Amino acid sequence: MMRSRPVSIALLGAALLLAPAAYAAPKKASAKTAQSSKKKSQPAEARRVAVLASGPHAEAARDALEAELARRPARYEIVPESAVRAAASRLGRDPTQPAGAAAVASELGLSAVLVADTSTVGKKHQVRVTVRNGKDGKALASPAAAKPATPKLVPVAVKRQWTALERGLQKSSAPVAAPVAPPQPPTPVEPEPAVKPATPIAETPAPTTTPAAEPIRKPVAAAPKETKETKAPEKEEDSLSTEAEQASAPIVEGALGVKLFGRSLRYKDDVFGVLRPYTLGPDVGGFALPGAPQVAGDVTVYPLAAFQKGALARLGITGAIDQSFGLKSTGSTGAVSYPTTAREWQAGLRYVIPFGEAQRHGFEITGTYGMNTFRIDAVDGERPLDLPNVEYKTAGLGLGVRAALSEKFDFNFRLGYQHPLDSGELSSDAWFPRMSAGAVTGSATLAYRLNRILDVRVKADLRRYFFKFNPEPGDPYVAGGAVDQYPGLSFQLGFRY
Repeated sequence: MMRSRPVSIALLGAALLLAPAAYAAPKKASAKTAQSSKKKSQPAEARRVAVLASGPHAEAARDALEAELARRPARYEIVPESAVRAAASRLGRDPTQPAGAAAVASELGLSAVLVADTSTVGKKHQVRVTVRNGKDGKALASPAAAKPATPKLVPVAVKRQWTALERGLQKSSAPVAAPVAPPQPPTPVEPEPAVKPATPIAETPAPTTTPAAEPIRKPVAAAPKETKETKAPEKEEDSLSTEAEQASAPIVEGALGVKLFGRSLRYKDDVFGVLRPYTLGPDVGGFALPGAPQVAGDVTVYPLAAFQKGALARLGITGAIDQSFGLKSTGSTGAVSYPTTAREWQAGLRYVIPFGEAQRHGFEITGTYGMNTFRIDAVDGERPLDLPNVEYKTAGLGLGVRAALSEKFDFNFRLGYQHPLDSGELSSDAWFPRMSAGAVTGSATLAYRLNRILDVRVKADLRRYFFKFNPEPGDPYVAGGAVDQYPGLSFQLGFRY
């Protein structure tokens, strides 16, 4: 019994020595577990990504790519395209190229730039998307281009390419910021030395005057001359803003000015030779040149353009009017001048389909109803009875194309067909009751832009009515047909807002 007591005391001492270590080990392990779980719980920082789109389907491609990025808010933060364009303009770089993409990414802190090209190859549209790395501008992913037939199929094409695009996005990285130097500790200030007592002076000498030193003039550096390179960013910024304005549908556009017009009415196969032709303006080989004055104006309003940028934003309400003033006509003898009124107005709908680079060009489809009046009024209750007053009421369809020839010049060309519903006295029982008629119109306009709103333009146009009279025995007049045409030349001030 006496030997077992030392053994038990030794076991008790060993237990007391091992107990602290046993309690400390779990605490250390739990600290490591907490640290690793804390690292795993921290979310990865979202990459800043911008989308740049160009071409006829740019809007559809931009919307589809930004929609895919927006579905993953924890991974990506979308930077507006306008911010990228503005930064590129300030830097004078092309953000779709490697060097330009890296410069813009450094300016905005972007990890990647998605460049979508929807230009036309041959007769087919394509959608090619490239992921450019924000650090160096290199292409991290560029899947094979898809060829959607319509803008509605662009999102489908983007979705098929998204897996490859996201692999490139995950490899992207933002430019590394320059390291900031650590703050230097303040330099200790040495204490001033003790001042010794002044030694008595027997006699103070007279102060001597020293000539003032001339100030040293430093050379002034000459102001740097403005070169083409320094002007380039401003021009690029102006071109970018101009392209953005042209790409978006205007709210209102139109013109107002002075028009010179003419008229020539000629009959064909006049059996009895009693039908009198009519000419207004200089006559050149039976064709009247423009010479009579009119006030001419037109306006087109796009009511939905202020609220959206879709297809309906390019549907407009259009109207035009030409009104003569101070116009007179003479009778067959030339002794009496009769007041004459020439007026034309039209109203309808116009739809513009943009195309080309930055959507700077467009096709036009216009449907109108209108009236063209040429009336000779009576003097003292009499007027020439051998000249019918016409009032063409027409419904028609026109096609046109508008093109931006350069930064300053625009061109517009239109052709149309007008179907006369009524022709006034010319289709009455007193003249040609069984007639059939048609009309064609055409115009060409060249405009020079003064600024982003105003321009000056020259417009040449022609309206040509043609008739087949279908006479029968007993009719008051017998003729095969006629042509009534109105050439015009306008000088106008245009506007677009």
